[in-house]
Amino acid sequence: MSRSSSSSPAHGMDDNGTDSEKCSLVRPQLPFKHAWNGRRIGVKTRAMLIVFSVLCLIYWGRVLQRPPPTGPIDWKPCYEDSSFLCGYLNVPTDYYNPSAGTSRLALTKYPATCPEPERLGIILTNYGGPGAPGRDASFGSGARIQNLTGNRHDIISFDQRGLGHSLPKVNCFGSGLRYQMFKTNTVFETTFSVPQNPFSAAGRAVLVEQQKQALALEETQGAMCAETVGAEALGFMSTTTTIYDMEEISRVLVGEDALINFWGGSYGTIVGAYLGNMLPHKAGKILIDGVVPADMWSNEHYDSQVLLRLLLTDSEKTYQLYLTECFNAGPDHCALSNAGDKSAKDIEKRIDDFVDGLQEQPMRVTNYTRPGYLTSGGVRSTFFVALQMPEMWVTYAEMLASAINDADGAPLMRMIASKYMDPAPAPDREGYIETGQGALLRLAISCGDARPFRKSEIWPTAEEIVDRILVTLKTYPRFGATVHLMEQHGGCHLWPGTGVGPTRFTVSNISVSLAIFKPVVQPTGSVQQNIGDTDVARRKHA
Repeated sequence: MSRSSSSSPAHGMDDNGTDSEKCSLVRPQLPFKHAWNGRRIGVKTRAMLIVFSVLCLIYWGRVLQRPPPTGPIDWKPCYEDSSFLCGYLNVPTDYYNPSAGTSRLALTKYPATCPEPERLGIILTNYGGPGAPGRDASFGSGARIQNLTGNRHDIISFDQRGLGHSLPKVNCFGSGLRYQMFKTNTVFETTFSVPQNPFSAAGRAVLVEQQKQALALEETQGAMCAETVGAEALGFMSTTTTIYDMEEISRVLVGEDALINFWGGSYGTIVGAYLGNMLPHKAGKILIDGVVPADMWSNEHYDSQVLLRLLLTDSEKTYQLYLTECFNAGPDHCALSNAGDKSAKDIEKRIDDFVDGLQEQPMRVTNYTRPGYLTSGGVRSTFFVALQMPEMWVTYAEMLASAINDADGAPLMRMIASKYMDPAPAPDREGYIETGQGALLRLAISCGDARPFRKSEIWPTAEEIVDRILVTLKTYPRFGATVHLMEQHGGCHLWPGTGVGPTRFTVSNISVSLAIFKPVVQPTGSVQQNIGDTDVARRKHA
């Protein structure tokens, strides 16, 4: 996530701003300029809809054995951006067992600009993932969130347990380089290569072979994490534990009885739903953007593909939008377009022919730091990433056109196989060393939330998982066999550590921000955000 521009005044105003200006709401700049020819993208593309709903409060009667109070946070200017304050807070590792020790949370604060009497406390944030370090993300988004909410709140961001500067951290392989080498040239790096006819016996066999590799990789990384981090520590990295941590942060900063305000995007919508579920009596104003249905998140085995299909609902629609915009822009503005094209279908056919050709013969890439080969699965994964970032659409068209027209796959390889990390990276000013294991950070949270397999349930085989993938492919042929390995949707039965789960989903005073076109976490998820009567299994301390 990009940092705030250095030319922008701190806290979104100049030094001469009046008190009223310091406390005023800033109208969000939602429309984007057209990526190819300067026109605005259609209203449907970037329209944002704010929906307010008020649901009944249900008291969540679970009483914690409150550990001794933690001390105040020692805030200091962040070395990355001095307009932010950084600090650490020690929290109980297990809120039900004060003798279990403590974990450390890294926090940032973007202070409110209003005069003291007009300030309204804090807004806690979560920027998604799961696995997005809140500290780093806050430098690019904290000021924007504060401006949109009237500059009356301190914006508090934090690294969840296992992430970023917080401790303990998920460092299963000892270094980012070792994890990169573990994934190199496997389906963890390239995702599935999909045959032209995956529904034939031969095509299914190709997918099954790749899924067997995925299961072996999942089992290996799970064993590594159990040996190095430990199942006990991993068991306290779930979203439920994050809610307890948020309650503790709020208690330390604004008091025991303060309502907890929250702003979350993507996976952050899960955090918002859990907050309303677990602490309805403490849930303040909650805004969630890009909604993931919390009941599916907690109640479905990821290998079932049910959640993934919902997340992919608008992926084909977004893909077709990309092709249409490219055709309308023409070859002068979109490198994938040709002068003789009659419609967007011509562009689509060239891309399909290229990707299908890679399934038969991958493209060698020698002019890159990591020489290798370009596969159909790798190209699909790059396309899916690009679709989520309209500002990248022009550049991505040029990258893909280089591969199609000039047999130069290096630009795309940079998106698939990142440069190898330094074997001994230098720590930052606070001693933090990047571990480069984002996929494992995600699993620590998502598998901690996922419904565990019962003893009577049989683990899914590669064949069974592929049959579910084929169902997904029928509706989402471009990306149905791609995304589950881009973010490892599955394999939680091979992951060590069982998380702590909440009991019900009930939310109050919640605002939902929707994007009309988005390849993941689309509006359907918002409609299906069942936050009334969904029961979730309690997996610890029941």
